[in-house]
Amino acid sequence: MDRFEKGNSTGKLEQLLDCMFADSRGRARMLNTEMDAVKDDLRGALDIITPEFLLTWDLNSTMDNTIAPKAAVLR
Repeated sequence: MDRFEKGNSTGKLEQLLDCMFADSRGRARMLNTEMDAVKDDLRGALDIITPEFLLTWDLNSTMDNTIAPKAAVLR
């Protein structure tokens, strides 16, 4: 029996969705606020995208260091 069948353990996705749908007005507001918080950090100029940048760029470190402190991240 998995944890969703037991009903006594809530996963991260379920917690996030519960929070988002608890207030119909809060859904869009929460997502907009989180996107506003991270979009400037993720925005870059084309001149920073070099072969060296592409060889060293890592999605996990970007998520951990840039996005996770400001917005919910599902893993």
